[in-house]
Amino acid sequence: MPFSRLRTAAGSTLEGLAAAFDASPLSQRRHRIAVTGLQRSGKTVFITAFAHALRTAAQAPLASFPFFPWREHVRDVELLAIPGVPRFPFEERLDQLLAEPPAWPAPTTGLSGLRVRIRHGDVGLLRSVVSSEATTDLDLIDYPGEWLLDLPMLTQSFRDWSRQMEELANSAGRHDLAARWLDAVRAVDPAAPENPAELARIGLLYRDYLLRCREERSLCFVQPGRFALANEAADPAALFFPLSAVRSGVHAPRGGTMGAALLRRHGAYLKQVRQFYGEVFGRMGKQVLLVDLLSALQQGRDAFTDLGLAIRSISDAFDDLRNPLLRLLPLARVDRLALAATKADHVTADQHANLVNLLRDLIGEPFLQATARQSGLLAVASVRATTDLKLKVNGLATPFLRGIPAGRAEVLDIQPGVIPGTIPAADQWAEQGFNIRRFEPPRLGPAFRERPLPHVNLDKVLQFLLA
Repeated sequence: MPFSRLRTAAGSTLEGLAAAFDASPLSQRRHRIAVTGLQRSGKTVFITAFAHALRTAAQAPLASFPFFPWREHVRDVELLAIPGVPRFPFEERLDQLLAEPPAWPAPTTGLSGLRVRIRHGDVGLLRSVVSSEATTDLDLIDYPGEWLLDLPMLTQSFRDWSRQMEELANSAGRHDLAARWLDAVRAVDPAAPENPAELARIGLLYRDYLLRCREERSLCFVQPGRFALANEAADPAALFFPLSAVRSGVHAPRGGTMGAALLRRHGAYLKQVRQFYGEVFGRMGKQVLLVDLLSALQQGRDAFTDLGLAIRSISDAFDDLRNPLLRLLPLARVDRLALAATKADHVTADQHANLVNLLRDLIGEPFLQATARQSGLLAVASVRATTDLKLKVNGLATPFLRGIPAGRAEVLDIQPGVIPGTIPAADQWAEQGFNIRRFEPPRLGPAFRERPLPHVNLDKVLQFLLA
């Protein structure tokens, strides 16, 4: 979608979502749960498995989804569209998981949603005063984590943002990817007459650099975040790029110049961002942020450091004690933030604590202490692709994983590596390898259409969000 049409295209969606949020009878409780994550974090699998578990948990064995507060009182569960929001393709994605052979669901793009409507007998928890039957709606809102990367831009001047992006582009891990854009931007004179064709040419070079960061290096801290989403087509008339030589405020360049055009486009983009977050995400009471630590570890120090930069930037948006963004956006309504390290089934159960501790170290204690009652850390696998077992190695019982490695067809027993509980020091990356394997989805079959898919801690996410 062209960036210049973002506000127009999103307007009806925002209004519809806002209206849906505001309407709730006394006998109905609604929880709005936003789910996001950066590329390859497992967001689509999470929403599919989460919704399916809620739909089937009341009839399934307790052990398959232990925390389900209305289990004994459930009369009916429906999966519905959220008015004004594209429907999350639940049925299609579940079919992919249960096919023969199964496949990991295709990722979703943009905004989508799914309403899980649970009709149940009235219980004390709901405090209903209308009837003996109550309804609980769990609205699952799916959106790209890259959209959150734009939030810090709202607190920066164009010049300060440009300096940060230029410094990042000139860093060792990015300079070669940004070389064409850097060469082009050095020749830009902010005081020169506005040249739309030149602005478009350099803007597309900048966007190409951001896409290469994602696709070639698995780097995820990219701004503007929407520029790095391949599904959002770039309108040349809306593209902008960093240029720290442009002064803002009292030093704003004359109208009709290259510098003035960049400031205008930058301001228009931020206006769209501010509207979107103010009208949608300010209404979200609960947030799930999925983090793929294991892939970043496997990619190496540069990718892991970049992930930390991105996640800390995102988590700052939910810091209701310290973040100046709340003067601009109504994000203080977020009362639960679940930070989940995904793909926990790619390591043995004895490594899950290290996975959580690594996530803690990545986010940083200041944020976690400031939001202690609102945020929680978990290790999850939305669909468990492996089982744990112990095999003898040199006479010792050693943890193994049993599953189908990615690209293979047969089940194998694999001894995974050890996950560090803290971020490895700079001199440890070269000598310490992480034997992290990817796995094909489990062969489950049609029986699992009526019961929750195997998982790790998915119900604990629900417990944290509703506790």
